[in-house]
Amino acid sequence: MDYKKVFETMVDQTSQYLSAHHLKTMVLGLSGGIDSTVTAAICHEVVRRHPALGLKFIGVSLPCSSNSAEENDSASLAMRGFCTEYWVENLQAQYLLLRATCEQRYPSTPISQGNIKARLRMIYLYNIASVTGGLVMDTDNLTEHNLGFWTIHGDVADYNPIGGLWKHEVYQLCQYLFTQCYPDPDDERHQALRAAYGILPTDGNGVAAGGDMAQIAPGHTYEEVDDILCSYLQAGPQPEAQAAVVARLNDAYGAETVERVLSRHRGSAFKRKRMPLVIDRSLYES
Repeated sequence: MDYKKVFETMVDQTSQYLSAHHLKTMVLGLSGGIDSTVTAAICHEVVRRHPALGLKFIGVSLPCSSNSAEENDSASLAMRGFCTEYWVENLQAQYLLLRATCEQRYPSTPISQGNIKARLRMIYLYNIASVTGGLVMDTDNLTEHNLGFWTIHGDVADYNPIGGLWKHEVYQLCQYLFTQCYPDPDDERHQALRAAYGILPTDGNGVAAGGDMAQIAPGHTYEEVDDILCSYLQAGPQPEAQAAVVARLNDAYGAETVERVLSRHRGSAFKRKRMPLVIDRSLYES
């Protein structure tokens, strides 16, 4: 894939959307992970290239105790490198209060606790967007969409520049950015992207130890998960075609792993009924 074309399309489409809807701010929660950092680079270029629009890019880091120091440091780098305005707001106290309130009726689970954190962050970000005349940027990728790896009314937002990219393609776009667009190692933008590229992917909510793959497919990579999902989707709805693809994938990755990934895909279909605006992949795919 031509990642220069990918990046230019994302910047141009985002600029056009903001201009068409007379929006003045882009609001983004910076986790320190690769998805939010790449999204921050897109927002940064929108502001930098279109001064006549009078845009502001507001980045906020909203950690709880489940966020690692490495994630928080990476988020700080991204905010300093890309944002017009930025700050850190720790939501641990608010999380503990709401969790205790919820647990008066039903005990919580690791997943429900993670959902509380994600929804608290979104309340905070949407309030900023409301009072500044803006929109909240979404950072979920195509892999996460097909796994249901996000929280409804939580980390899903309004407008998603990277939603047409599989997770391994987000890594490739990130690498293009820090090697071609911001190659100076002393540039904070370069440092932010390099840090995010090397960080262990997590949900930031402490749902499972060991990062995203511990939940999705232990012992495997995003490239392998993306191959499973993409191959299955390309097979189409015919049972015979699906069975042939699954048999090949079982040989490559093991039946347990393939079923684990595909069961997440099938079980999260309800989540994909309502999605944010995503830049169409066909606009940049060669």
